[in-house]
Amino acid sequence: MDFKKIVDQVKDAAEDLKEKAGAKIKEARENLDQDHDNIPDALEGLTDKAKKLAEQAEAKAKELAEKAEDTFDEAADRLGKMADQTKAKLGEVKDEAEKAVGQAREKLGMSDKDVKKS
Repeated sequence: MDFKKIVDQVKDAAEDLKEKAGAKIKEARENLDQDHDNIPDALEGLTDKAKKLAEQAEAKAKELAEKAEDTFDEAADRLGKMADQTKAKLGEVKDEAEKAVGQAREKLGMSDKDVKKS
């Protein structure tokens, strides 16, 4: 065999291999992207799942924020009521203390004028 014939055979084999590889690549692309939009279908599925999960996470975050705000509002209302009740009780205690002081002064025979002088 001469050298040129061997080179031609290698060249033909390489060309044949190139065509087979091209066909396999085309087949693989078609299998990966059946809707022919140049985005692999598996990736599209993952993108859709990621979008759904993001939407669910956003909805859950909003729900939790609303619950936190409601809880805060309820706590603020309860604290306001407790403050009002405390003020009322302090007023009652003050009134009772003033009565007790007045009664003690009466028993001791003291007047308001005597207390102011000292």
